[in-house]
Amino acid sequence: MTSPVVWQLDGQLLAILDDMVLAGLEVSFERVEAGAYVLALVGARRPSTLVWLIAGEQAVAVEAFVMHVVDVAGQPALDRAPLHRYLLARNLRLRDVHFGLDEVGDVFLTGSLPHAAVDAAALDRLLGEVLQLLEDSRTALVELTYGDRLSREPALAAKVLADGAGRRPAGTPDWAPRRDVRR
Repeated sequence: MTSPVVWQLDGQLLAILDDMVLAGLEVSFERVEAGAYVLALVGARRPSTLVWLIAGEQAVAVEAFVMHVVDVAGQPALDRAPLHRYLLARNLRLRDVHFGLDEVGDVFLTGSLPHAAVDAAALDRLLGEVLQLLEDSRTALVELTYGDRLSREPALAAKVLADGAGRRPAGTPDWAPRRDVRR
């Protein structure tokens, strides 16, 4: 059962997102359920980026997939240390969102806004930071992780550069983000 707090925030998010679309911002969205939205952000270097907004009891969480980190059978294991150092150093300079890793090592951006801070300006700033980080960081992250292997191995490149939308943990509903972000 959805709580009254989430219902209230759902209405607020819906109004803000509708206003963004009406203002001509390059964002489209789908309301998946009360308090759960998937947005498609359009950037200069990435044609579309899917971002989850999830209203929880205390905050609105945001989550966006960045890249797969794939070890290939029969190939030497990847040295993930340079990637992890980069992500940690980059996190020190970030404001509302941070890089993180899921249980299989894929890279995500995650963040949250407390209920009291949710307004059009804060949501625009948060989504702008997500899009800017994705556009500015993905090439560096891929190069740190794989070097020139992607140009030599097209099958690996296809796996790494996939959008991440199709893979979910077993038993997770189709609409759900990759982890439980309802706090």
